[in-house]
Amino acid sequence: MATSENGKKIGIMGADKDGCEILELFSHNKSVEILFVADTDSAAPGLAMAKKLGIKTLTKPEVALKNFKTDLIIDCTGSPETLRMITDLVGQAGVIPCSTMLMLHKVFSEQRGQANHQVFADLAGVRQEIDRNTRDVSKTLHGIEKISNELEVLAINAGIQASRAGEFGKGFAVVAGEVKSTARVARDLAGDIDRVISEISSMSKKIDQSLKKVL
Repeated sequence: MATSENGKKIGIMGADKDGCEILELFSHNKSVEILFVADTDSAAPGLAMAKKLGIKTLTKPEVALKNFKTDLIIDCTGSPETLRMITDLVGQAGVIPCSTMLMLHKVFSEQRGQANHQVFADLAGVRQEIDRNTRDVSKTLHGIEKISNELEVLAINAGIQASRAGEFGKGFAVVAGEVKSTARVARDLAGDIDRVISEISSMSKKIDQSLKKVL
């Protein structure tokens, strides 16, 4: 089971239903490393589950406590005798009852859920604003493209007329050329803006995908 270097090392005492639930909670948590699962009943379901996950299993709890250095022991046995044994070997501060751990997990999950809903609402608002602004820019862009195309056609026609005017049309031909050049620049800028809009739309879709993952 992969863990971070600073992950907390825990041991699980008891491999019945509660032990399985605790094992399920922490087995995929990269900030926690489960060193062992111990239960005197070799047929306990949590032992089989731990073996599949590659976690050390023991049927002698006292051996586990003496040979594994943990940051925390989670007691899922509910046995006063087992609890006394654990506190004698690792101390009161190093053990937490399974029921307490499950309750804390429930509280944290609810708080995380509330935070996720708030993040969802905030990101949804941002995405809607992006979409609205993108639509407005797209409308303006289409207007720019239309004007640049009309200017280019106008410049071409003006150039034709200027060439027909001969010497008298030279000055007008220069102006027509500048208008045509400006129209092309505007068209190129419109293309750049269109690419930016496409990128923004792509970002909006990614935000939408992230929102679905949040919930």
